[in-house]
Amino acid sequence: MAQPALFISHGSPIMAIKQSATSDFLTSLGKTLKTPSAIIIFSAHFDMAHDEVAHNIVITAGNTPESIHDFYNFPAHMYNIKYPAPGHPELAGNIATLFKNKGITAILDERQGWDHGVWIPLRLMYPQANIPIVQVSINTRLGAKAMYEFGQLLAPLREQNILIIGSGGISHNLPEIFKKPSTPNRVQMVNEFTQWVEQTLLAQDTAALLDYLNQAPHVLFNHPTQEHFLPLFAAMGAGGTQVKKLFSDTEMNILALDAYKFY
Repeated sequence: MAQPALFISHGSPIMAIKQSATSDFLTSLGKTLKTPSAIIIFSAHFDMAHDEVAHNIVITAGNTPESIHDFYNFPAHMYNIKYPAPGHPELAGNIATLFKNKGITAILDERQGWDHGVWIPLRLMYPQANIPIVQVSINTRLGAKAMYEFGQLLAPLREQNILIIGSGGISHNLPEIFKKPSTPNRVQMVNEFTQWVEQTLLAQDTAALLDYLNQAPHVLFNHPTQEHFLPLFAAMGAGGTQVKKLFSDTEMNILALDAYKFY
């Protein structure tokens, strides 16, 4: 049986040390899935849009990538947490070939490590850190359609017992958390957006989803920048014909942490 593709919301980095409904869900999720032979993950925090060289895509290709602590002002001991899962250079090369055959520039990077959008959820799902990982970049400059097509290119790999994950957030307005006074009706705006996403996903209206910047309600409030939403499209493209909502929660009133399975 093929592995599914997943979209998970990785939430605040504090989840690395603090139990929550989301951390409990991710822990249980790893136990409910067939153990994959490898994991391919698209993370919101590996975005090539601002790269000085406009590579379409970068793929981790090291044997032992390091854990990157790309967050600030958190408890000191969080910066010592390691997730020593191995890389998979052979799989990385196969992925690069799939992109190259479609005329997409793909760079293999042996030095890139796992950002917190990778190791925080995977440390909960697979605490033994024994499943090889390949991380694939997103690109907010290219947008939803390109991310969907990237996922489609990788979809056949699910038949090889490879789990494909998009790691981001269904809503992600960090500035609003610190805003004083807070935006009126902000909870309602998050709810209307996440309900639209759920209804449109379950209706399998791919065209509307790819046009979410024009069609989704309050889209720029929920995503002032797009990097946390785009991994959803990679998971959609990589998945099968069925969609299931796996989890729903909200952090700090406005950070929606929904998760979906495409199979």
